[in-house]
Amino acid sequence: MEGITIDVIWEEYGLGQLQQELAGLFPESGISLQQLLSQVMQGDILGACGNILNAVLGDVSGQLANMRSILLWLVMLGVISALMSHFMEIFDKHQIADISFYFMYLLLTAVLLACFGQEAEVAAETMENILLFIRLLVPTYLLAVGVASGTTTAGAGYQLVMVLIYGVERVLMGGLLPFIYSYVLLAVVSGIWMEEKLSLLMELLEKGIKAALKGAIGVVTGISIIQSVLTPVIDSVKSSALQKVVAAIPGIGGAADSVASLVVGSAVVIKNSIGVLLLLLLVGMCLAPLLQILFIACCLKLAAAIMGIVSDKRITACTNKVGEGSMLLLKTIGTALLLFLICISVVAAATNRGL
Repeated sequence: MEGITIDVIWEEYGLGQLQQELAGLFPESGISLQQLLSQVMQGDILGACGNILNAVLGDVSGQLANMRSILLWLVMLGVISALMSHFMEIFDKHQIADISFYFMYLLLTAVLLACFGQEAEVAAETMENILLFIRLLVPTYLLAVGVASGTTTAGAGYQLVMVLIYGVERVLMGGLLPFIYSYVLLAVVSGIWMEEKLSLLMELLEKGIKAALKGAIGVVTGISIIQSVLTPVIDSVKSSALQKVVAAIPGIGGAADSVASLVVGSAVVIKNSIGVLLLLLLVGMCLAPLLQILFIACCLKLAAAIMGIVSDKRITACTNKVGEGSMLLLKTIGTALLLFLICISVVAAATNRGL
């Protein structure tokens, strides 16, 4: 009976068409959307989480070796730079020491920019995958919301999701990511001078990016809460009026009212199951890229802390600021993920009223 129920849901909501598209977002993972939905509807959330974790974290352990190599290269360049600078200072002409420093600084910045370039590609690809995932699965979820709650709530949720997609494309990807790239380039250029001429500009950029991310979360949370206060109540009033009319029919009113309540309850269960599945897949899709960027950022910060013992402060500051830029990338992706999680969660919670 349970298998028939899953098959009916699979066909009615068009989930079978999404399996092939989902394979592109989870390459070589073998995630079965139908199996995950079955686990969620049975209440086996931990089992579904375990399957997703096993699928998306298989290649994370292989990246740890690359992180160790990056850390060793940075620390070695910092130590060699310090040794060369101190050795060249024994000569009367300090131009030789300056030339040796700039040579090592160029090598260091080449490694740092290569690391950050890899992170930037991962960040941009991850945000594009988030948008593709939302475009694929959210219409199915909103269809379930419309069946369980009403067309007003589903329509309002669809409008909010479209606004979020536009905002992530234009504000986060089109606006903040270029500013983060500029922040890292300024950090590299700043190491050329002994004086910190660009520190105030970099601080302004960093504060502006963080303020924009916090503002985006606040705006989306406020709009979602305000919308969830009104639209489900409108649909609830319509549904209650229809139920009372049906219940007033002599002879069959009581049975029809019971059947209607059963149908609505089943629709809510299906809606919540699809919503939980959507949240789990969205988090699972972003988990591996987030961990990869986090590992690189931690390596850069750790290398800066170690190099600070012996190396020139310009090299240490450059490495540390590139690590800060990596953390800004991490926060940007996390914000894009959190915006959709908040939207979906608020819609799911708001449409459970009256149960």
